[in-house]
Amino acid sequence: MAHGRRRGTAIVDTPEGILVVRERNKFFTLAGGGARKHESRRETAIRELKEETGLAAKTCIYLFPEKGRVHRDFRGGHYFDLHEVYLITADGIAEPRREVKEIGYFNNSNLPLSYTTKKIIERYLVLKKSKPRGVKCENCGATEFDTSTTNPIKCKHCGTLHYLG
Repeated sequence: MAHGRRRGTAIVDTPEGILVVRERNKFFTLAGGGARKHESRRETAIRELKEETGLAAKTCIYLFPEKGRVHRDFRGGHYFDLHEVYLITADGIAEPRREVKEIGYFNNSNLPLSYTTKKIIERYLVLKKSKPRGVKCENCGATEFDTSTTNPIKCKHCGTLHYLG
């Protein structure tokens, strides 16, 4: 019987494309990893992004959950990832660290992505194209947003970023 593993997953959308990392296998994945005991998946996504790429998160917006495929663990058991996906803006220059061997940027290119990474990116790109409807700022209650970018949108009153989804 497979068990669920709590995972925080980071989408860093840059002008070059969406940041992806490759460890020792042939597929690129989104930065992230398993949550430690008493660690939120938001904290995990931020920590893993820093550990894997050296990037320091500036903003972190929850996007959606995603259930990954079943994998075999090192003890011979089975697990699946229970992703919480976050859109993160970050400072710094991404460089491979720790277990990461290569950094890439997915922009509909031919980078080999893991099945779940491809699924998450496709879902994110659909959300990114959506338009605001009946949105109210969670911070100040305003209803006027800068829509020069479609996702995330920025509150014209307080500047809070909101992701539509």
